[in-house]
Amino acid sequence: MAPKGKQPTRQEPEEDEYDDEEDYDDDVEEDEQGGRAEGDGDDDEYVELDLERTLTWTGNAVQIQAGSEFRMPLMVPHPSVLAIQFEVENGNDIEFSLTFKDDNEEESSLLVEPVRVTDREGQLDIDTTGVCEIVWSNHYAWVSQKTLSYQLQLAPKIDMLKKKWRTSIISAASDFRIMAAVTSAEKVDSMMKSLKTRKAKLQETVSSSREKEAQAQTRYDTYLGHVKRLEEEVEAAKAHAQTAKSELTQVHQDKADAERSLLMLQNLRNIDQGLTSNVMQSLQAADEPLELLFDAYAGSMYEQPQEEEDDEDGPKPATSIDRAELLHLLQDFEIVGRGEPSELFCGVFTGCGQQLSIQEFKRCIARFAVGLAADKPQEDEQGPIDHLMELLLVLPDRIERTKLTSLDVQRRFKVIQAAELIDEIFLGEEGEYEEEEYEEEEETEPEPEPEPAPEPPKKLSSKAAGKARARP
Repeated sequence: MAPKGKQPTRQEPEEDEYDDEEDYDDDVEEDEQGGRAEGDGDDDEYVELDLERTLTWTGNAVQIQAGSEFRMPLMVPHPSVLAIQFEVENGNDIEFSLTFKDDNEEESSLLVEPVRVTDREGQLDIDTTGVCEIVWSNHYAWVSQKTLSYQLQLAPKIDMLKKKWRTSIISAASDFRIMAAVTSAEKVDSMMKSLKTRKAKLQETVSSSREKEAQAQTRYDTYLGHVKRLEEEVEAAKAHAQTAKSELTQVHQDKADAERSLLMLQNLRNIDQGLTSNVMQSLQAADEPLELLFDAYAGSMYEQPQEEEDDEDGPKPATSIDRAELLHLLQDFEIVGRGEPSELFCGVFTGCGQQLSIQEFKRCIARFAVGLAADKPQEDEQGPIDHLMELLLVLPDRIERTKLTSLDVQRRFKVIQAAELIDEIFLGEEGEYEEEEYEEEEETEPEPEPEPAPEPPKKLSSKAAGKARARP
């Protein structure tokens, strides 16, 4: 059977010629060794078979009942040649057919259409891989059974191109080894002839190399010394650069600190601009508690001179307070620390002497409140809380845990009384600061009787101050 592409040849038998064996195998005939095949009339193309890997299937006296069939599937893992030989005993005929399914295709193809024969012998050339199925059918018989004997041989084909390629490589390798051996022998002969000449040249090279070696060693030592000195200079330069970097960082820090200090000093000159209307209203409202604080700390750090004749009403109240006593007041309530004072006090005491009058005392307290809140987030100008109020509310908040050890009993009582007045003035009876008139009213649930609208801060503070003064 002749090949067709990569699939086995599909044979189209003619009617009344199925019993002729030459129609089944008219193009391919196996030679005596089973390894040579002819096809398409080309005498130069041969197919060599690998007889060592030939597979053989043999069946003797296979009974095929009437109306049944016998199928023989064969796996074809390599391009091969399939030799088929079978016969039916007693000269009976049987229906023979052959199909092939290529591994690259989904459906099988019919290579030998069903034909009724008594025996058959031939070959099938398969150029691809797949499954070949041989069918002997006795379905047309009603009574008689058939006895079948067969022999199938599947011989893989040898790739002639690969075989020639391997032969060429082996031959080339062998020729190369031979040529290499001949070339090496000629090279050895030439070396032996020039042995004396080469020996003299080598001796001359060794003699001249000693002087060159000494010169090269001298240059190496010289440049190595240069490298070491350069490395030392680089290390020293790195150290100087690090020092300069540290100095530059310190200069930048000093500059930034100086700029901040300069800005703060410039702001301190205009500290009175921070005394807004809210601050002045709070200062006016806290007039009485500030006077009590003034009386409590004025002269507390220094001994008062004894007068020869005291008035019937007792010693006269102090008319001035020292700067140190004002600082002592702020330190007692931990508003400022007891370490180095801040430059803020330069603006607080601007235009004031060492001894402060009652008015200067109040103004310095207001200045300190404004300057202390300079670094804090600013409240809304229309908000009800100002910086002075925040400062004064520290006193009633800390009065219980503050130890006034440097003050006598009378002075302590005045401080406690001042704290209570501040709490009453700014927080009222309920302990919460009342909202300003200009603040938007929050939405509240309707009550049976609406509360009166809050009064302005000035009227509220004056009223609260009046209540404080009316206390026994």
